[in-house]
Amino acid sequence: MKRFHTTAGFTLVELMIVIAVLAVIVSIGAPSFTTLIKNYRLSSATNDVVGALHFARAEAVRRGRNVEVASITNTLTDGIRVWFDADSDNVFDDGEELRIVRMTDVANLQLTNQVDGADSGLALIFSPRGTVSGTGSKLELTLCDDRSGAHGKQVSLLASGVLRSSKNIGCN
Repeated sequence: MKRFHTTAGFTLVELMIVIAVLAVIVSIGAPSFTTLIKNYRLSSATNDVVGALHFARAEAVRRGRNVEVASITNTLTDGIRVWFDADSDNVFDDGEELRIVRMTDVANLQLTNQVDGADSGLALIFSPRGTVSGTGSKLELTLCDDRSGAHGKQVSLLASGVLRSSKNIGCN
């Protein structure tokens, strides 16, 4: 008497169909994943800037002394330095640095700074009362990446030291 053995498994045709379906799903999802990564990087850079400004304000109040925020070089895209002037010479010296925020995570980051609507560099001083000078009535930092449209983020700093963050800002 003959017994028939059934074997469990997949045929080659079934495996090819599964691979084809997976390829279609991945090709549909990949573009939205890159957009998600760009949004995350822009949000992360915005949070870093907001965190540095909050930190500077808190340190000024805690130390009872002025704490300064300035760009590391002439461009804001290289980063922001938070420091206090320990020897009161109004010049940054070694050992006065409290924190550095680098802006290297965002490809093609465009960081612009406007004080009362006019472009300017970044040089702020937080007083021991938590207020800020060097901003006029309002400082606006706009962060954009390589996309155009309403993908940007904006950080507004009032002279009182209050920070506001906005999203969906138009970028060029």
